[in-house]
Amino acid sequence: MTLTIILICLIAERFLLDHRHLRNNRWFFRYDQWQQRQGLPDAMQRGLAGMLLLLLPPLLLTGIFQHLFHDALFGLLDIGFSIAVLLYCLGPDDLDSQVSHYTQAFEHSDDAKTKAIARSLIDDEPPPSEPARSQAVAEGVLFQANRRLFAVLFWFILLGPVGAMFYRLATWLSAVDQAERDVDFSLNCKQLITILEWIPARITASFYAVAGSFEDALYGWRSYRQSRYSEFSDSNAGTLICTGSGAMRMTTLLEEANDGAQVYSYLPQAAMALIWRSLVVCLVLIALLTLTGLI
Repeated sequence: MTLTIILICLIAERFLLDHRHLRNNRWFFRYDQWQQRQGLPDAMQRGLAGMLLLLLPPLLLTGIFQHLFHDALFGLLDIGFSIAVLLYCLGPDDLDSQVSHYTQAFEHSDDAKTKAIARSLIDDEPPPSEPARSQAVAEGVLFQANRRLFAVLFWFILLGPVGAMFYRLATWLSAVDQAERDVDFSLNCKQLITILEWIPARITASFYAVAGSFEDALYGWRSYRQSRYSEFSDSNAGTLICTGSGAMRMTTLLEEANDGAQVYSYLPQAAMALIWRSLVVCLVLIALLTLTGLI
């Protein structure tokens, strides 16, 4: 049943690209602001305690519904609730659409739009010129695929709707007001998301290796651990980017672009193609686990 739910969500998402507002997370930030107005002791709002206080109520509510709907109406309510939660937790933005818009903006020399899309994909100010910008976007796509898709699927498979919601809420924590005011709260949020992404990042990197150039992917993974460890903010990003770049043969694509055989905007497209192939590998693995009764 897990495979069926995932397939329904992945297919349904393609028809909901114009309805991304349904994944609006403003309720969570309003909930955070409401909680701050309740006059709770500082010890309950700061650091780890504040983070848990913010996470537990929505997770408990999700868990209650998950329990109540289990086997209700022959399991139909459970399936419907699982689909709704998983669909909500995916994304929210569609990577494929963003890459297509980046390519179009690049081809039309729309520098402002190119920079804006690049900024949203790499979560930082993009390099000012090519090929550094398109390379950074391709690396951002390799990283974002785990945060928007593969990690959500991992926690959904492991814990059901509660797992998917837990991961998605964790990714929002660093943007709440409390994170800006409390250093301990912010650090705990970053540590939590690093922990939650540690296993999914390495599984996703393995998918990249299987779906791309396996030997180059392994070389990229080893090179990160041996010589590029200090280049990345955490080991999850480094593993995903170095392994994914090797799997898509980033160095070869850059050389072809420099020689005029390819345009630089092809780099994000190649990264997206690797992600689609990796998703197929992921679904095949889930199907095998389903057939063996492990999930």
